[in-house]
Amino acid sequence: MNKIMIVDDMPIFLEYLRGCIDWNAYGFEICCEAHDGRDALEKMEEYLPDVVLTDITMPYLNGLELSERIIKDYPDTSVVLITGNNEFEYARKAVKIGVCDYIVKPFEKEELILSLLKLQDNIGKAVEISLKDDYALTDELKSLIYAGISDGENGKAIEEKIFGWGSGAGFLLGLLKFDDNVNNNSSREEIMNWAGFIAKMLGDKLEINGEIKLFNDFENSIVILMRFNKAEDINSFKGYEFTDIIDIVKNQLGFDISIALSKASEIKDIRKAYEKAISAIMVKGYGKFLDLRNETRPPVFSSIDAILRLNKDIENLLDEDVGNVINSMWQHIKEDKQAENGPGISDMNILSSAISVLMTNIINSGFSIEKIYGDGFSPEAFFSGSISPDEMKDKVIYLFKKRIEFEKNKNKSKSRDVALSAKEYIENNYKNSELTITDISEELCVNQTYLRKMFKSEMDMTLSEYITQVRMQEAKRLITMTDEKLSLVAEEVGFSDVSYFSNVFKKYYGISPRSMSKE
Repeated sequence: MNKIMIVDDMPIFLEYLRGCIDWNAYGFEICCEAHDGRDALEKMEEYLPDVVLTDITMPYLNGLELSERIIKDYPDTSVVLITGNNEFEYARKAVKIGVCDYIVKPFEKEELILSLLKLQDNIGKAVEISLKDDYALTDELKSLIYAGISDGENGKAIEEKIFGWGSGAGFLLGLLKFDDNVNNNSSREEIMNWAGFIAKMLGDKLEINGEIKLFNDFENSIVILMRFNKAEDINSFKGYEFTDIIDIVKNQLGFDISIALSKASEIKDIRKAYEKAISAIMVKGYGKFLDLRNETRPPVFSSIDAILRLNKDIENLLDEDVGNVINSMWQHIKEDKQAENGPGISDMNILSSAISVLMTNIINSGFSIEKIYGDGFSPEAFFSGSISPDEMKDKVIYLFKKRIEFEKNKNKSKSRDVALSAKEYIENNYKNSELTITDISEELCVNQTYLRKMFKSEMDMTLSEYITQVRMQEAKRLITMTDEKLSLVAEEVGFSDVSYFSNVFKKYYGISPRSMSKE
């Protein structure tokens, strides 16, 4: 858990910060509170927080003065300022002295969450801790959007299994889709990590008279399925929460997203609602809230069946079928274009959708995209240049087949093997002060998200915690059993800064290294 100190001279605001967020759910805990800058400095040595969240205007020592002292004496602690509308000059000065970010009152709690998760490796650490998968998909939910309900199936029984007893008055389906036009694979993996937290924020933000289910589709888009108890609430739902999230994600993370909202009268209509939502986003682009409740026009083209089949082909390693699926989808697009009078889905949008499925599958499987396609690979660079749409289509087929071929020629690493290999690598390299989780993932040929999750699952601690454990145990041995200087001990266990080493040591053992050496 990342430890947070909150600092404000107004008790009511301290109380608000303490209770406005489920801190643990996002990988944070409030370790202490301070009522002014002087009080905060006194508590720094005792609590050694990872993040200090502080107001600017306070007695004795204001937020800027406090920030300067923390940045100088505790360089590993991140500082986020909370400012008022009339304090922009202070905020600008704060950025110059090294404050990580600032939040302007009044703010949405989602802004604060994203601001904190952006700091250093907080998003990675939070993924390691693993959120409770409140929005985790079930086979039944995924089946609703891809396979639908056949005439022979009991729709009421399926509805009760997913939502509980009884039946609602109708459904709204929201589809939150990320603009996957990213220029490197680390950004793609980063977006996948953010998706979970954004889904959780949406789940916390949405309030309806009914039930809500959130899950991911095969392209890592977030599906928000809402069953309403009253029919009139379906039309009166404004969707302000969706427009807020679009703006907050854009401002805080720089990601463009769209959310399309579609209506389904019965559970059997949910597949059509999903089809309409995904088609609308592909035609109208990103950065928008698309309300389709009164949209009567049918989807321009449905790639749902093809996406489902492509995903199964990857899972079953059916490389020959991939070409058949993409060529068939390509033919449908051509026919649709000939029959279509209005705006249609571009060739590149369909290919982008297929690539999104492929990259999502690779990252979720734990494989390294670069190890499959070569160093520096990105889909955007791969498709650059003046090539025809048909050549692009053939390249997509090649990428799918290459991914399947890679897995056929490679024995899948079990999670235990990955965790043990990471453990061994850390034990052999902990003296390197530049050691990062990126180094470990590259050595083991797995992506960082998979590595973090597998290590936490097998070892019951995060990678960062294990690196610290190995370093601190060796430091303790050197301090108690040798006469080496503290600066040399720090260097021996991977720290280039002795004061930072002392802070970490005290945080780990509850006693300073100098005090331990005198015991």
